[in-house]
Amino acid sequence: MLDRVATSDIAILGYGCRVPGANDVAAFWSLLSEGRCAVSQIGPDRWSQAAFLNPNRAAPGATYTAAAGVLDDIFGFDPAFFGISPREAAQIDPQQRLLMMVAWEAIERAGLTPARLAGARTGVYVGCSGLDYGNALHSDPAAGDAQFMTGNTLSIVSNRLAYFLDAQGPSYTIDTACSSSLFAFHAACEAIRNGEIDLAVVGGVNLLLSPMPFIGFSRAGMLSPQGLCRAFDAAADGYVRAEGAVAFVIGALDIAQAQGDCVRGVVVGSAVNSDGRAGGLSVPNGARQAALMRRVYGAAGVGPDDLAFIEAHGTGTAVGDPIEARAIGEALGAGRATPLPIGSVKSNLGHMEPASGLAGLLKAQLALEHGVLPATLHVDAPNPAIPFTTLNLHVAREAEPLPRRAAPWVAGVNSFGFGGANAHVAIRQPTKAERAARGGARA
Repeated sequence: MLDRVATSDIAILGYGCRVPGANDVAAFWSLLSEGRCAVSQIGPDRWSQAAFLNPNRAAPGATYTAAAGVLDDIFGFDPAFFGISPREAAQIDPQQRLLMMVAWEAIERAGLTPARLAGARTGVYVGCSGLDYGNALHSDPAAGDAQFMTGNTLSIVSNRLAYFLDAQGPSYTIDTACSSSLFAFHAACEAIRNGEIDLAVVGGVNLLLSPMPFIGFSRAGMLSPQGLCRAFDAAADGYVRAEGAVAFVIGALDIAQAQGDCVRGVVVGSAVNSDGRAGGLSVPNGARQAALMRRVYGAAGVGPDDLAFIEAHGTGTAVGDPIEARAIGEALGAGRATPLPIGSVKSNLGHMEPASGLAGLLKAQLALEHGVLPATLHVDAPNPAIPFTTLNLHVAREAEPLPRRAAPWVAGVNSFGFGGANAHVAIRQPTKAERAARGGARA
């Protein structure tokens, strides 16, 4: 018997992003639709490659790869717009600054005024894990001042945004490693379903400001020596780290319709769970992922043939990809008339770690809007450890138009952290009536 979760529909009203190779949503869709890979290399403006790069995987204190998905500009910021002094801005983690800009873009896209959010039941939920900037400042205690702690604490990543917006619902930062931002999205959905809030700003952010995580993940053998995320490919050998920020504005569907908001998508279900004690702390548990998917779609009343595609976690690891693919196939592939398409935006951007779940969600949202599933890159030969035919799955190696049908298509987004925290979100296209807004759709 399926577990039950609340299924009240939630409106996706707006979104914004800064991701490798794309400084806004339009550029992100162009990157996806054109099948481009934005992975490059960490430059000397971050740290000395000569000091930390060594192809010898056994070398201590070194990384064997400098491949990464990086942003064009991580320090550009208008502090006055956000009511912050230049002195304080210098002490603030660039992750906080980047998230505030991207969240504001999401609010603008949603067509919401500051007055609609201020003093209202608006929640702020953020997925974030790293504190590279603060750790670097720790090395020079004399550089710290009164703003150091509020500038470099995970809790303040969400709290500062709530302060700026005067949002008076819950505000907190979630760290479940790579599933952080999708966990944050689920938390926001739950608060809306439960009537705790009416609107939420949800974000995920990650910046690569220190060589230390590269060194640690290299020692663990998690990073790709090739410098590519080859999700579901036979040559998959690890992931590529990436940075960026994504933000969504969501709200109760009935309230959004009553307000005349432009509804861009609808969340039909979300849930989270944990692996418990499985094969190892950082080894994914396919059975728990499959159970989570059954829970989401069973509660939402979504059948196998209602699914247009699944945006998988898909990091391109030899262990994780087969486990995830089997979970998707066993939970959702069975009973379909045609193979279920799966893909991974990490093949385009690299792995944005705590922000990766929302990057996948934004890809899924845009694919449903445009009616096209973008290609997953770098799949030259499907991974032989994945029985695609048996699982009734296939990787979208080329862009695939979504077949026309009367009912809205549903898409799922899967995400899991390396400590065993799993999240899954299902969204659908809005109906014509739901899309209608006073004054028409907003760009």
